[in-house]
Amino acid sequence: MIEWVPYGDHKIKVCSQSLVDAHWLPLALVWKLVGNQQLLTTVNGESNEICKSCKEADSVALRKAKRWVDQNR
Repeated sequence: MIEWVPYGDHKIKVCSQSLVDAHWLPLALVWKLVGNQQLLTTVNGESNEICKSCKEADSVALRKAKRWVDQNR
């Protein structure tokens, strides 16, 4: 199972999705606790970011999720 990765006051979990023909779509979840509320955001890869391996897609997803966190502090 993929673990949550701490990043600032958020946590990120990469969970790229398998597509047909052995390609992968970058996908990550971004979690943050605000008071008593748990906020969860999905960060999706774009169609031009489809990868040939899960590892590559997860790397793209993590980079995009960190960028999202940095832009939404």
